[in-house]
Amino acid sequence: MIPDIGNVINEAETVSARDLYPVNDAAYRLGVTPRKVWALIKEGRIDTKRLDGRRLIPADALADFISSLPNGEEQAA
Repeated sequence: MIPDIGNVINEAETVSARDLYPVNDAAYRLGVTPRKVWALIKEGRIDTKRLDGRRLIPADALADFISSLPNGEEQAA
């Protein structure tokens, strides 16, 4: 598996090389296990699409999930 770092259009803008990610690739990008991604899908925290029986995660759904995460400073000690 090769990490997807996107294609640079210019210094200020990058475009994702993929629109849909398999669960294993999404897990890699999030730094968690595929099992954790499946749990997040089951909880309804990450939206998915189906294609020929495969469950795929749209890039924008992955970005939405990441932006919904709390900042490190907001967590109580």
